Amino acid sequence: MIISGLPWSVVLGAGVLLVAGLTLGPAVWPRPHVPTVTRTALPAITATAAEPATYPTTRSITPLISGRVNLNTASEEQLEALPKVGPSLARKIIAGRPYRSLADLDRVKGVGATTMKLLTPLVTY
Repeated sequence: MIISGLPWSVVLGAGVLLVAGLTLGPAVWPRPHVPTVTRTALPAITATAAEPATYPTTRSITPLISGRVNLNTASEEQLEALPKVGPSLARKIIAGRPYRSLADLDRVKGVGATTMKLLTPLVTY
């Protein structure tokens, strides 16, 4: 009886070892994965003209702003029409008047680099 059971136990043991080796092999002996580097030419950077933005109008809706907004004279609603400017930032901008340059606007809490980049072509001082 032991002789007839021996080949099956050897086959099962070998199968378990084979499965364990195939499962743990990549963890024990990992193959190096080298990333593929592709070089693509980027489009040339073109300087944009400092023309004021134009906003579309309809019969029933006229924009609050047309052209550039003067930070020293604009109302709170006109400031809120600017991108990334909400009610609280508009109040902070009004409280920080007068403005003479971008450095003055940069001192307002809540105006970061991205907001400055968006507002630069849309505002005057």
